[in-house]
Amino acid sequence: MNVCFRLVALLITLSPASHGQDFSECKLQYPIVLSHHFGLRTICPDSWTADECMTRESDNLQKYCADWDSDMGCQEWILPADEAHLPPRIENLYDNRLKRTSDIAQYHRYFSKDIVERLEACGNEVFIADKPAYATYHVRGRSLRNTVYEALSATQADKVIIIGTSQGTQDARFMTTALPASDSAPEEGSMAKYVAAVVGLSGEHLGAEIATIGINGMYLSNYVFGNGWIDPVAGEPFWEFEEGERLNTDLMWREVGDTTTDEALFSQPLVLTEGYDPNNPNEYDLDINGQFKAFLSGLTSLSSHYMREDFYRDKTGWRDLLNAIGLKEHGWYDLVNEHNENCNGVSYFSYSARIRSWDYEYWGDATFYLGVTALYGPNDGYTTMDSQNFDKIGYPPCADGRSNFEHIKTLDGSILGHGYYHNYFTGRNKYYGPQESWLQERPPYQGSVADFYEQIMRDLIERGF
Repeated sequence: MNVCFRLVALLITLSPASHGQDFSECKLQYPIVLSHHFGLRTICPDSWTADECMTRESDNLQKYCADWDSDMGCQEWILPADEAHLPPRIENLYDNRLKRTSDIAQYHRYFSKDIVERLEACGNEVFIADKPAYATYHVRGRSLRNTVYEALSATQADKVIIIGTSQGTQDARFMTTALPASDSAPEEGSMAKYVAAVVGLSGEHLGAEIATIGINGMYLSNYVFGNGWIDPVAGEPFWEFEEGERLNTDLMWREVGDTTTDEALFSQPLVLTEGYDPNNPNEYDLDINGQFKAFLSGLTSLSSHYMREDFYRDKTGWRDLLNAIGLKEHGWYDLVNEHNENCNGVSYFSYSARIRSWDYEYWGDATFYLGVTALYGPNDGYTTMDSQNFDKIGYPPCADGRSNFEHIKTLDGSILGHGYYHNYFTGRNKYYGPQESWLQERPPYQGSVADFYEQIMRDLIERGF
């Protein structure tokens, strides 16, 4: 009887219902900055049927759809008032010249409300970047720096902890080491002095292999058989997979000017980022070529060609691509490398996701997963396990014999389940991770995505944060 009682008590303790409810030990010493991934997707893409939309996004439809038609799908999207602070935002926090139209209501939030509220329930102060959806690390890192300074100013802290998902991890690493704390006084040093730790969730230190596949495809469609790299017509199949011009039109900032209505805002110039130069055609009043160039810039930065500098097939083509998007370096390691990352006073931690087998019922098109699996090996639908693992970066140990890079956990769940998808870490759709507890990770990583973020806090506290 005593043994049975203890077994029941243990099961209650380990159950996902109890996990994540004690918030007394998940408050960090520093404010948190959330750094989001590449691009974005509508809650229900145009290519989905109404039935598919209802099946795959029923929870989100309840929150964001005000007028549902069983044949035509959602006819009116709304953004709840209690989620207006979650990016992508209508208002730009750092440049009052910029605004987005209300069309952003039909897009997923970069981080779900559940994630942000759990972090805050722990007692943490949370700040969320709202970077350009598509751009180079130079531009995205500059935007992220604004959020870091916002966090420092609002909390009077001396440092922040940045949690990045996917490309948001590389944005954080780039900003930390390659951007000066002050553009006007670069001699004052890099942003590393303001960053205590960078946490990467499905970060791609070797690049995202799916982006590499995209660049290789556009090498043929645009560079070899098209009119050069900046050719939106030739690159349309790749661009439109990310919903192309529509996404740029909806998610890019618009110059407010003297407009007072949402309708008038639609006709205003498209702007890449805050602090823009109105005399720079790459940042202001972007036409169709400028929009495609922004997309190509983001994809190039995310590819293994840039991250590993391995565009060995046609070096002239690679240099032409970099020139087309305005980059002077050959690749990532010209700017972010052992010299400025290794033992630099910042701690780097990684978590990864892995798909064990494709869940065709909920995860949709298997092309990415199957393609990356065939060409590169086990992955999370976008990028391989090695690319997500900070232990694989390979810098030598610091003076104390330890590395400032550490891989903490790979999420792949039970061998009987599907595993965890790349976008699990965004929290935007519950089906990105296994629902049944026996298919999830074992405790302490069992449970919902909010539970997982809470466990990240506990992992960081164990490491001195």
